[in-house]
This record gives sequence, structure tokens and C-alpha cells, in this order.
Amino acid sequence: MKRTAALLQNLILVIVSAGLAAGAAHLLDRSAGEVLRQRLWPGPMGLLFQPHTEDHWKTRDYACDEYINSLGFRDHEIPKEKTRAFRIVAIGDSFTYGWGVNLEDTWCKRLEHNLRENGLDVAVLNLGKPAAGPNEYAAIAESAIPVLRPNLVLIGCLAGDDLQQAGMEVTWKDRIASRYPNLVHLARYWKNRRVYATQSLITKRSPEECRQIWIDVAKGLLKSMPAEHRARFDRLEESIRADFHDGLINPWMINHAAESPGYFLNTVRIEDLEDRIAPMARAFRRIGNAARRYGARAIVLSIPEGFYVNKEAYRNIQRVGFQTDPGMLATNAPDEAVRRACERAGLDFLCVTGGFRAHSEEPGLYFELDRHFTPAGNALYADLITPSLAKDIGHAVRDR
Repeated sequence: MKRTAALLQNLILVIVSAGLAAGAAHLLDRSAGEVLRQRLWPGPMGLLFQPHTEDHWKTRDYACDEYINSLGFRDHEIPKEKTRAFRIVAIGDSFTYGWGVNLEDTWCKRLEHNLRENGLDVAVLNLGKPAAGPNEYAAIAESAIPVLRPNLVLIGCLAGDDLQQAGMEVTWKDRIASRYPNLVHLARYWKNRRVYATQSLITKRSPEECRQIWIDVAKGLLKSMPAEHRARFDRLEESIRADFHDGLINPWMINHAAESPGYFLNTVRIEDLEDRIAPMARAFRRIGNAARRYGARAIVLSIPEGFYVNKEAYRNIQRVGFQTDPGMLATNAPDEAVRRACERAGLDFLCVTGGFRAHSEEPGLYFELDRHFTPAGNALYADLITPSLAKDIGHAVRDR
């Protein structure tokens, strides 16, 4: 009996100690967030990117200029402290970042313009990051929200691709980062500050320099391609292969298609997406919690890839090597899966896929081979989401 009591006491002691340690770690994480916000951030590494950098692109499909502001994201210079304007933070991948278009042509800035035309004093900040997925959206939210203190967080979800990424295995590093985002960010700051202080960093790249980067990447990818992938690459149109070698088309996209041509085929039926809903919901829940902690709301926006909504884009995705299914142009499975993830996470969901399908015969909404929105596609997307968001934000502004 005494031995059992002693074991029970030790067990209770371990549980209490673990609880106290976890509580202390969370308090320390909050303190680290304040240190970053008030004293160190953005620092030389920025929030998402190195501050004060610019890239100038000229590819097969587009010519654009990308500038990173002093806080480390793609937007105009803004005051660190909030102004009277209703502040909206848009988090997402390259579709939110505005790959291939100038800043004013991104859907974020088109939305900002539309909302102001509706008489709303708003600022929409572009925290898009190319190649990011749901788990990284959550990490960005946990780092950015304490600093920028938005009133509203928009998550631009590229439904099909983000569902695929949501199913990827979460590493132990990701789990630690999700629990203690500020401590992780602070550790990265101290780790990188010496690098930034001792190295001469490139801050401006010309179209020729950007093109050379893709040429070098293409050479490396081609050199390491297994025979099966190389055979797929060799079946592409001659002009596409030439552009790949010449740095005029995204080499990672071409490599992805050669490596996984059926990447999107299992997004046509909701039954094939069931196992992606729970991990996506976990990422959304993290964003919602981060937003509520600082008095903000979060809304998930479904962004439609071209091959789900536009016949020209559907044909063009095949040209770069991805396999398609005719059901893609009619399926609602990706949106339904994201909607269910939002429902589990307790977040609102806005979908405008039907609005895009009303323009399914219209060319020029997506770049020919690059997959991203053109300026016209960004404008259409902003126009479609504006009415719901204007109504929602109007209520919020009146209630402030």
C-alpha cells in the first residue's frame, strides 16, 4: 500500500512539474513575442524575406518587379504600429504573393482598392509566400499577428495544392514551432544575425540575373532526373523544353510535373481527400487561435487553380506535363474538403469557384504555362470576394 501511495505521489509530482514547465514555456514564448515586436523585429532577416530587396523578372509569360519592404514582406512601406485603418493581413502562397504580376495587380491590392471604393478605410497587407502550405501559413500567422495586430486575417487557400501539402508528415521541428513560434523565431533571429552581419547580401537582381538563377536550377534538376522522369520531360513540346533550359519558365514546376504527373488526379472525388481534412483543420485552428489571441478574426478564402475552372488553363496544364481528369472542371471536392476543415477549425469559409466557372471560356485569366493568375485573373478574384468581405468588414468597422 505504501509503495503504491509513493508511486502515485511521484506520478502526481511528474504531472504537476510537466504542467508547470509547459506553462512556463508558454509564458516565455509570449515574452519572446514582445521582445521581437518591441525591440528586435524585423531585424535583418525580416518577417518573411530579407528587407529592402528587389527582383525583376522577364519570362515567357510575364514581366514584373518584386519589392520587399523594410518589415520583410511584399508590400508598400507601412508603419509598424497600427493606424486608424482597419488592418487586414492576407496569408497564402504564390497566388497571394502575386507571382508574375506587379504589387498593384495582386488580388490583395485589388481587394484593398475595391473595399476603399466601398467607403471602407482598410489596409490589406500581403503576407503571401511562394511554395508555402497550410502548416507554414500557421507559422506565419503565429509570427506575424502579434507584430502587425490585424483586425482580420484572410487565409488564401489554393484548395487542391494545399490539400496535398496538408497531408505531408509534420516533423518534430514543426510541432515545436507550432507550440512556441516566438521562441523559435527568436532563436532564428540570433542564429541568422551573425550571417547577415558578416556576409555581403544581394539586395537587387536584374531580369538577366533572375533568369540565370533559373538556368542554373534547370541544369541541376535535369542532371539529377531519374530516367523515368527524364523520359516524361523529353515528351514535352520543344518550345517548353527550350524555355526550361533558357530560364524562361519555372523549372521547379516542370520538374514537379515530370516527377509527379498525377499530383492532382486524387482531388476530383471527396472520398480521396478525407485524410487531408484533419491536418488542414489543425493548421487552420492554429491560425484561428493566433488571431483570437490578439482580438482578430480569421476567414479562409478558396483560391481556384485554373484547371478546375477554366478550359484554357485546363488544356495548358497538360502541356507542362500534369495529367488531368475531365471531372476537374466540374468537381467541388477540393472546396468541400476545405469547407469541412474550416468547420472543424471553427473558421468562416468563402468560396468563389462558381464565379470563376462563369468565365470558363474566357482566355487570359491564368498565364499560359505558369499556372498563376494574370492581372485579369487577380482582378476577377478580388471582384468576386469583395461583396461578402465588404459586408463583413462593414459590420466590424461599425462595431469598433
